[in-house]
Amino acid sequence: MAENKKIALKKIGKNKDIIKIQFYKSIHKNELHTYLAAAISKCFTNDFFKILLDMTNIDEPTIKFIATLVEATAKVRTKNGDVKLINISNQAKQMILSFNAYSYLSVPKAE
Repeated sequence: MAENKKIALKKIGKNKDIIKIQFYKSIHKNELHTYLAAAISKCFTNDFFKILLDMTNIDEPTIKFIATLVEATAKVRTKNGDVKLINISNQAKQMILSFNAYSYLSVPKAE
């Protein structure tokens, strides 16, 4: 049943207190943010606040994915944790660096 897997969460580190999240290639990029949110929620439920996000299979993160990543990072930092990205492609890195919260937020035009 390995072909049905979309995401893997694995305890790592000397004390097994870090969760590594890795996506499989089979997830459509427009669904990545929902799987990331679910994985982060599972980490929170189980009191894991140190997260490594393996970006190996994420070449084009969507705006929703990046916003979910920013939200998740803010949440874990309130618990003295962090989200660290590993194996990030140059393209994904540039997309994350160019993320503009103002363009993501709904801001009405002044009349």
